Order: sequence, then C-alpha cells, then structure tokens
Amino acid sequence: MKHTTRILLTAAVAVFISCGSGRKGIDRLFPSPGFEKGWNWDGRPRHFTPQNLYEAINGEADLYIGYGIQEFGTLLYYWGSPSDTFFVVDIYDMGTPLNAFGVYSNLRHPEYRFEDIGDEGFVHDYGMKFYKGRFLVDVKLGDFSEKCRRAALIVARETERRIRSARKRPALLELLPGERQVSHTLRYVRREMLNQGFLPGGLEARYSLNGSEVTCFVVIFDSTAQARRGFEELRTFHAMTGRLFPARLPGQEGLAAHSAYHGVFLAFRQKSLIAGVQDLPDAESGEPWIQTLYERISSHPQASP
Repeated sequence: MKHTTRILLTAAVAVFISCGSGRKGIDRLFPSPGFEKGWNWDGRPRHFTPQNLYEAINGEADLYIGYGIQEFGTLLYYWGSPSDTFFVVDIYDMGTPLNAFGVYSNLRHPEYRFEDIGDEGFVHDYGMKFYKGRFLVDVKLGDFSEKCRRAALIVARETERRIRSARKRPALLELLPGERQVSHTLRYVRREMLNQGFLPGGLEARYSLNGSEVTCFVVIFDSTAQARRGFEELRTFHAMTGRLFPARLPGQEGLAAHSAYHGVFLAFRQKSLIAGVQDLPDAESGEPWIQTLYERISSHPQASP
C-alpha cells in the first residue's frame, strides 16, 4: 500500500512539473489539477494589483496594501463543477520576505495548529496559510470533506515547492531575542508601532515572566533625528496619560512610566532605534529585559557608533 501511494505521489509531482512549464510570473506558482482524476480548475488565475485589490478582498485589502503588496492571484479548483466540492488558492506577492512575514504574523495566533510548510504555516478549520520568501499563500476550503482537504494539502505542498526561496527568516527579526519568547507571537508592524500614529514600524513579541507575559519591542526609524522626535512624542504621551518616574536606563535617552494601559513601561533610544518593554509589574523586573535589548540592538548598523 505504501509503495502504491509513493508511486501515485511521484506521478502527481511529474504531472505538476510538466503542466507548469511555460507559465510565467505568479501564474507559474499555481499547480495544474493533475494530482487526482476528477479535479479541474476554473480557467486561469485572476490577477489584482494594489489599485483594484478591493474588488477581490474588500475586507482585508488595507492590511495587504499597508505591507506593500505587489500582486495578488487567485484560482478556484473544483471537483465535478465549480458549485460542487472546491477550494481556492490565493497567492500574494508581498515584494519582500519581511513584508510577507509581516502580513502572516498579523493573521496567525499562538493557539493555531502549525504545519511544517513554507517558512511557517498554520492549519485552521477553513484551510491553511503559509509564507515562503516574499509570497503569502492562503488555501481556503469550500467544504470540510476529506476529499477537499486532501486535494488542498497536495496543492499547497506543490505551491510551496514552486516558490524557489531558501527557508530563512528575514535578518531584521533577530533584533528581538529568542530566549523566553512565546512561540508564534513575534510580529513585524509596518507602521504605527504600539498603536501610536506618530511612530513608524518595528517588531514586537510576547515573553514569559514568572507566569505572566510582557511585550518587548523595537521601533525602527529612518534617521536619528526622526527617532529623537518620536521618543519625545512618546515621552509626552506617557506624561499625559500615565505617570513618569526616574530610572537608570541604557542608551542615549531613557523613559520610565506607569502607563495607563500597559503596566510599567520602560524604553530607551539608541541612534535611530527605540527599544523597550511594557506590561511589567514593576521596574525591577524589567531591568534584565532592557539590558538584553540594549546588548542585542547595539550591534545593529542603525544603533552602533
């Protein structure tokens, strides 16, 4: 039985490869429906750009546009007829691996069931999502039958194979330490870090602390001058909504506050980066985190002398 299954899978891959030749751009990433008799596809992939993306995904278009989407392609695979058993494959070209991860990190949740596919992926009741390189792939099930799930997984695996990109995380994600980081909570935010309109993008993740969790973050500015202004606005915000208090912090500027919404807030600026931790029970428990962040980002080109 195992031998027969291997033969069928090998044959399916061979059909995929032969049928995929000749197509260019994002179209080449969509596998042909030769993996199982009875499956077909609904014409050719439909294409959308940032200018007309709302026509395809009106409820989520802003998210993808905010992360710099270049192109979106979608294709329906069906058994029998398009109104019968079907699933849809959506492929988003986000331009860079960092942008692809950024969108993906906004869609996942630590409690999802994660799958070893792409750079990272997860499975849910209605399908699966994964990112690899600069692409984000979303496979949406039309029903919950085993036939549909099996076919969708085969197509997802083949789509991943067609994305020719080494499995490697964007280097910027290493700015935040991995130790004690809660799995699958790291996010890349393109703009308005900490939900502040005056801040640009950066990274954030949750960390374990004595049975509770805190949030560490790094805000990334284009210049030191912009970082100075951003830090001053951050100080003003916490002075108005919480209470500042003195604290010895590393970096070129420091900020400590009892915040209105996130417990104790500690942050520092080093060159064009602002880093810190919030949701702390007290300042003392945040000192090791702040020191770790300072040592981590000091070697970054934007923070080093």
